[in-house]
Amino acid sequence: MYDRILVPTDGTEQAAVTTHALNVAELCDATVHALYVVDQKALNYQPSEAGREETRRTRLEEGEEATDRIAERGADRGVEVATAIEEGTPAEVVVDYAEENDAEMIVMGTHGRSGVDRYVLGSVTEQVVRTSEVPVLTVNLAKQRRSVQDDETAVERAREVLADEGHEVADIPEAPYRESNTWLVRAVAEDGATFNVHIDASSGEARVARIGE
Repeated sequence: MYDRILVPTDGTEQAAVTTHALNVAELCDATVHALYVVDQKALNYQPSEAGREETRRTRLEEGEEATDRIAERGADRGVEVATAIEEGTPAEVVVDYAEENDAEMIVMGTHGRSGVDRYVLGSVTEQVVRTSEVPVLTVNLAKQRRSVQDDETAVERAREVLADEGHEVADIPEAPYRESNTWLVRAVAEDGATFNVHIDASSGEARVARIGE
């Protein structure tokens, strides 16, 4: 039914979106295309050429990491993933990429980062839904966050929480542990610090405790 499925990403952890896309890809033996768009508005906001180039480099690195994460999850499930990084207006690039690469479904989240240097993925999704000629499967990330029912989602949530506090996760040394309604995820940051992240399975609310302090 589907041979090519497009998954745009804004660089945030969106495990639910990737999971939905991979589920469909497994059923249909389809290829997933992971696409990151460097938003032209973020570049234009910078007052100098040096600032624009620095922003472009940052976005390209973020895009490579985001699309690589999807590719790694695809490899774990035996799904072929093609990665791409484009530059332009996000909604337009997504629709054009889908057309040029004969994508038969687009899977997107209904919200993402906000702020002057991030486009709001929810708005982009709405534009894609209005203009795309192929079906768009939307995943409500706000609702998904309220439920953490498996260890993979718990790890993704822990990564999000630690990233919000300025810690990039380098390793998850052991499998997440669930007791009653609480997940416990142990994570090692790139600076060597170790944290326990306690996550409410029903709400997704999290509490971080640094080990050794």
